[in-house]
Amino acid sequence: MTTVGGDMELTIRTDHGVGTDLYRWLLEDPEARVYAAEATPAATDPGGGEMGIGFDVLNLVIPNVIALSSLVVSIATYRQQVRQSTGTTPSVSVGHGGVVIVVEGDGTEAVRQLTRTAGSSEASSGTAPTSS
Repeated sequence: MTTVGGDMELTIRTDHGVGTDLYRWLLEDPEARVYAAEATPAATDPGGGEMGIGFDVLNLVIPNVIALSSLVVSIATYRQQVRQSTGTTPSVSVGHGGVVIVVEGDGTEAVRQLTRTAGSSEASSGTAPTSS
């Protein structure tokens, strides 16, 4: 996961079985849709003769920390909705630059840590941070 021309490459990992649901959630969120639409799900092997496009890993590229914030808030909201409807909260982590952060609560801490990681990646690569 690197920063390419100001863009940030992210890897989102989920509990087994919720990746497809999270992906659909992100596609329906107006703030995250544009980034999720370009995402590449990493397919998992369906078990026991099942057919489907399930995945637990999603790779995507976002242009800046504002997009990162929107994405993480959408993930946090998804987790809260699942908890309210099922009583369980799926684990979702976001990785960037070799750092993997678990999204918890409202996602504020994950945004802070990932923003710091993105800033470190850009500084070490000589790329100026983008804010647009």
